[in-house]
Amino acid sequence: MNEWTEMFSNWLKEGNEDSESLLDIPWDLEIKKVDGTENDLIVATHPKIPFNIEVVVTKHYANLVINPIIPTDALDVPERMRLYKKLLHLNTDLNLMKAGLIGCDDNPVIQVDLDLQSWSKMEFNDALTLLGVGAHNLIKILDLTKEMEEFMVNKYKTIVSEKLASGESKEQILEFLTERAGLQPNDAKSFLDQMIDLLQKNGKVKKDVGPSPGPMFV
Repeated sequence: MNEWTEMFSNWLKEGNEDSESLLDIPWDLEIKKVDGTENDLIVATHPKIPFNIEVVVTKHYANLVINPIIPTDALDVPERMRLYKKLLHLNTDLNLMKAGLIGCDDNPVIQVDLDLQSWSKMEFNDALTLLGVGAHNLIKILDLTKEMEEFMVNKYKTIVSEKLASGESKEQILEFLTERAGLQPNDAKSFLDQMIDLLQKNGKVKKDVGPSPGPMFV
């Protein structure tokens, strides 16, 4: 791990869950090498953010990327051309940010490239903000707002199922849903109760797991 990778990792790990800045919320990180290179790859995830943020750190540059993994190669030609035209317009809407396509499936991505020689924490924060704005615009362009909402619900279902299976208490899961996932206490309690009921019916949770405690326990 080079010094830049360590610095970016520290910036991403520190923070407060209530912050409105992407840099100032505590991200969960995986750090590895890019296949076949000496470049570092930081994969940052957060429960209330739908996309991973990937930071590729090279010797002189860092590339921040959001890849929603939405293939476009199967679209018919007119629809594909309309989408690509919108992506090109998106490139002119925000400085530093660019939209593009990667992979055999032509997945649209949002990317910010910065020179490490003049990079600061403020510029890193600006880059993350641009990624967030770009991803939001990309979802609007692709008309996938409803699908993103469904994706987040399924994401929480998977996380809660894993936490229940690992033996975490209802209080711990409620704390996660409210503090990290950003749900309101009553919504978190209702969601957890529904998940427990569903998993009990499917035999995946013990029958003695009762309803979750009220918001006063969160």
